[in-house]
Amino acid sequence: MRARLRHALAALICLATVSATHAADVLPDMLPDILPDALQNVFGDFQATYQLRVNSFVIGETQIDLAAQTDGRYIYSSHTRSTGLARIFRNDKVEESSLFKLHKQRIRPLEYRFDHTGSKKERHAYLKFDWTAGKVANTVEGHTWEMQIPEHALDKLVVQLAVMMDLAAGKQELAYAIADGGKLKDYRFAIVGKETLHVPAGKFEALKLERLRKDNDRTTYFWCAPSLGYLPVRIKQIENEDNVTYLSELKRTTLGGQPAAPSPHEK
Repeated sequence: MRARLRHALAALICLATVSATHAADVLPDMLPDILPDALQNVFGDFQATYQLRVNSFVIGETQIDLAAQTDGRYIYSSHTRSTGLARIFRNDKVEESSLFKLHKQRIRPLEYRFDHTGSKKERHAYLKFDWTAGKVANTVEGHTWEMQIPEHALDKLVVQLAVMMDLAAGKQELAYAIADGGKLKDYRFAIVGKETLHVPAGKFEALKLERLRKDNDRTTYFWCAPSLGYLPVRIKQIENEDNVTYLSELKRTTLGGQPAAPSPHEK
């Protein structure tokens, strides 16, 4: 039991960093040719909290925050911690943050930080993007190296916002180049349907996405609600060999300091 909870929390922490874990106040009727000035209204202050489960056990919570800075840049952050019974066995905390700006109507990351504490194997990483040189400097556990990146590369946190923006713009092809751990990784998603689902935050109509992978070790689905700007309201990851399901579900969210709720027809 103790070992399973340890592995489950570690996996859900990884899921939280890939998901949703999750959002900005992106308007559902945003157009691809939206003016840069209008984007200031799209990226308003935002907060969302998710409950993390492994099978039937609640083991953690993730809080996502987006805050506009006075210089026109934005900080997007994710805070994951163990809760309940899981906290007895493992008091993990994961802090992620991305400093970014909007460039030609796209997200352009500037700095990314990752700190995993509370476990025997703590991990710290820092990425600094140099867009003039087309490089990113990776610092992991005190060691720094550089790699070339394409023009529209993202970090693994802000890709969540990029997916939301592209869904809001009506795009069908969801493919992204992610600078992660000194490597350039391809993240691809496919829209596989529409569903109505109930989560702790309420009832939502949602687009169902699947992350496309080269291997069959795991399957990951995202349910993104148009009424919340395509914020993921549920994320499910299935470990196919172990028959274990990890689940992240929206508990509550605020837009501009005000509680957000399902639209009237979803209640």
